[in-house]
Amino acid sequence: MALESWTAILSDPLADLVSRAQRGDRAALGDLIAQTQDRVYNLAYRILGNPQEAEDLTQEVYVRVWRALPRFRGESKFTTWLHTVATNACLNRKRALRRRLDAQLDAEGALDDIATPEEGPAQETMHRDEHARLWELVERLPDKYRLVLTLFYQQQLSYQEIAQVLALPLGTVKAHLNRARNALAASLKKVGIR
Repeated sequence: MALESWTAILSDPLADLVSRAQRGDRAALGDLIAQTQDRVYNLAYRILGNPQEAEDLTQEVYVRVWRALPRFRGESKFTTWLHTVATNACLNRKRALRRRLDAQLDAEGALDDIATPEEGPAQETMHRDEHARLWELVERLPDKYRLVLTLFYQQQLSYQEIAQVLALPLGTVKAHLNRARNALAASLKKVGIR
């Protein structure tokens, strides 16, 4: 086994569960799913924007993981590999949904003026609306920018982990993230947010 593989095993808190699951331990597989399913669901929800689609895709991802687990060699953290599987599944589903649902993705009135903040619940609602509008603008970015923003801010992956998940050079990930931030800032300015 290569040094990188041993390093990944030693630094991966799920390595023991993965090893047991690879040997057919269903309880270990259940524990892996329990410990990672929220992250997969959140990633799917952020990319797909639909709770039911995200739930369905999460189940599909774990079916893929179960089938591919014997081939997982531990050269990266299990969660990095899982994010790769989930990201690819999300992008495939997103393309399929886009073909069917283009008309529904046009969010009429999504960029209405934001009211002046008030005290209490109204201010909380305003912040929630701003957050929703921000992610609506993210959804309008090209896939490569939307994806790096989601992985960095929502999934809190490092640059290196994003590079592994997307199979891109580290410099490309940094460039995509920088361009995504600039494009988002321009969109925010255009609609008068911040």
